[in-house]
Amino acid sequence: MDKKLFINQVDALYALAWSLTINISSLLDHTGIPAHRVFSDSVLDHFFFFINNPLREDGKIILIKDNIRNYIDELILINAKLISSVDSVVIKSLAVNEMEVEKESFISKFFNNKKWSDSATIRFDRVICPVYEEILCKN
Repeated sequence: MDKKLFINQVDALYALAWSLTINISSLLDHTGIPAHRVFSDSVLDHFFFFINNPLREDGKIILIKDNIRNYIDELILINAKLISSVDSVVIKSLAVNEMEVEKESFISKFFNNKKWSDSATIRFDRVICPVYEEILCKN
């Protein structure tokens, strides 16, 4: 393998790890789940490394001393969990909706037509965040 091809592969690997890190970090920030509850201890330092070292625009690459294969594998696993969690969000939404319908009285239905699902904050607190905590957090 020639030097230029090797550098391009290292750069692509770094870009993959950085991109997945930023996407997962954004979701964790939105849900309020700290990274140490999602990532294993062995790769947590890598997570913070990529957060603090964005892609370079000057054509230079950033070399990493450690093997990041386990970190990328964990990023891919977390990303897969995020994609598959959409179904869980829907199921949880239906369960919360059913509970709300059961406890709502006829009078409150008559005078108040607002539903729990009308509020983004309530949807987040009662459905989205609990589902992501359950799926993403390590046991």
